[in-house]
Amino acid sequence: MVTKKELTPEEAAAAGPEAVSPTAAEPPAAPAETTTHAAVADDVAVRHIIRTHVLLAAGSAVIPVVLLDDAVLAGVQLNLLRELAKHYTVDFRGDIGKAAIGTLLATVAPAALGGSLLGSFAFRHTLKAIPLVGPVLGLLTQPAFNAAFTYALGKVFAQHFASGGTFLTFDPSKVTTFFKEKFDEVRGKSAQATAAAA
Repeated sequence: MVTKKELTPEEAAAAGPEAVSPTAAEPPAAPAETTTHAAVADDVAVRHIIRTHVLLAAGSAVIPVVLLDDAVLAGVQLNLLRELAKHYTVDFRGDIGKAAIGTLLATVAPAALGGSLLGSFAFRHTLKAIPLVGPVLGLLTQPAFNAAFTYALGKVFAQHFASGGTFLTFDPSKVTTFFKEKFDEVRGKSAQATAAAA
């Protein structure tokens, strides 16, 4: 029996389907265009998730109630991890997510805050409680920091999940360099600029 590969197009058409061996037929390859569209759609969805949470994280800084702003920020960041896990069909683990957020925060907070009095947690919350002055100073620095941290967090977990990782296989020590790169990429930019970078 002769396969279509051995016949010219005219001969194959003239011979009909009976001249072609069913085992010789190769399945059609997936068009590269379809694969590209799927990858682009996936990238757009991930960027939308990160962008939304970056803006929410920046917005949490304007909450005038001491400690409530931090609780809202933590909720936004955990929801970011939940949404990314859902997108990549990974089981969400809040306990591991909280631990990862704390560990990654410890890698950038000293450098970002410069160890200054203004950067200390206690001082920021005490200052925020002072009418007029505290909220204004908080609005000048905190939204950008929250946005940059959330952006880097989203990028790290998106990369981890996209490569087949799960919460159980997440090791913050292995992503510290990438996390710092992503944080520095948008550090000092406005929340809107950071969201646009996502």
